[in-house]
Amino acid sequence: MRSIRGTLVAILVTLALGLTTTACTGVFAKVAVKAIARGAPAAAPFFSGALRLGTDTLVGEALALEGGTKKGDQPGLYGGSRNKAGCAKSKLARFLKDPAHHRKAVEWARVQGIDVDDIEGFVKRLTPVVLRNDTLVKNHDYKKGKAVAFDALLEAGIAVLVDLYGKPVVQCSCGNPLGAFEHDADKADVTFKGESKKWTSYDREKVVKIEPTEVKEGVKSYQLVDVDRQDAGIVRLTGTDGTRDEPLPDDPGAQDAEVAVPAVTDMPVEEATQILTAQGLKVQTDSGLSGSDGASGSAAPGTVLGQSPAADEQVAKGTTVTLTVAPRAEPSVTESPSPSSPSSSPTDDAGTATDTGTTMVIALADAPVRESPSSTSSQLSHVTAGGQYPATCYGSGETTNAHGSTSDVWVQLSLKSGGFGWVTATALQEDPAAGGLGQC
Repeated sequence: MRSIRGTLVAILVTLALGLTTTACTGVFAKVAVKAIARGAPAAAPFFSGALRLGTDTLVGEALALEGGTKKGDQPGLYGGSRNKAGCAKSKLARFLKDPAHHRKAVEWARVQGIDVDDIEGFVKRLTPVVLRNDTLVKNHDYKKGKAVAFDALLEAGIAVLVDLYGKPVVQCSCGNPLGAFEHDADKADVTFKGESKKWTSYDREKVVKIEPTEVKEGVKSYQLVDVDRQDAGIVRLTGTDGTRDEPLPDDPGAQDAEVAVPAVTDMPVEEATQILTAQGLKVQTDSGLSGSDGASGSAAPGTVLGQSPAADEQVAKGTTVTLTVAPRAEPSVTESPSPSSPSSSPTDDAGTATDTGTTMVIALADAPVRESPSSTSSQLSHVTAGGQYPATCYGSGETTNAHGSTSDVWVQLSLKSGGFGWVTATALQEDPAAGGLGQC
């Protein structure tokens, strides 16, 4: 009996030690990662630097996205210089096809998961880009006739070639093949040595790991940040070398910025729309039908009953926020005519027709058409989000909200009845003063 008890104790101790060892070396283990600085020569490159396959670029640290795992087709993930070849793909293919470099070609192709005979076609489909974040990869040196893998952190600004799914597969400066970092990003234990000493912009919170996009047919074009022009972007077709780029008017990297959704429940929909759009969010409205869910209750018409996403939720800029709005009473006068309808001439206070022209405006949200430029005046009609309406001029007025009356810009609309009404400019797509409208 004693020997059995002793044996059980020994087994339990062994199991405990085994679990402890596993926890220390497995779940909580860090992964050794070698830092590769921009412009630093590779220790054992596949290709000599004299080949000048590609040139690294200085990128501003302020351009970097937040860290974490990113999909390879995310707008703004990579950068580039417009109309400049970023990586000499033809040189790369010629070098690998040279019989004198056959051994290297075999190893290079093996890492890429292709046959040697497919190298030229594979390289043609690659796209040169510049890393905008310090990026985790599996790099490969060439030693003693073999591709030797090691985990690496490439500094932002290093030029790489990405495949059809947005994954870095070649470091341009040395031609070394790259693979995916196979661990969690937060497991990386980065070592900075020699010419790859720690760079000043290094921030572990902005280190990224890139996964291939889930688009089955692959990426058709990449939206890059223009590293030479502030707040500008580039569209680069997949497989092109950078000489056929088209400009983007905005920095695609700005789409990565997240904002907390403001709380707008119980506000008038016009005020809620103004607050949300000021945060870079889009707005759509949905009437809260008391007959279906009882949501509107005794709320005033046009009041926001609910919002999705919810208040304080972190979302990307450009996200659409859906507002559930208390339904408005049916208007006694029909709303403004559609663009295809002939516009009726507006009338002045004396009832005499004016010769004021009209400019079509787009409603950003459902909003009431008022008798005068004041949110307390009688409602004549309403405009519907997405609808186009003939506007005659703009003027100043008052909007009453939870904070009291405030000065606001109002737009005068023609009505089918032959008269006119007023809509607050916060419910329109753009500043009416910039759209060709004259002041009333």
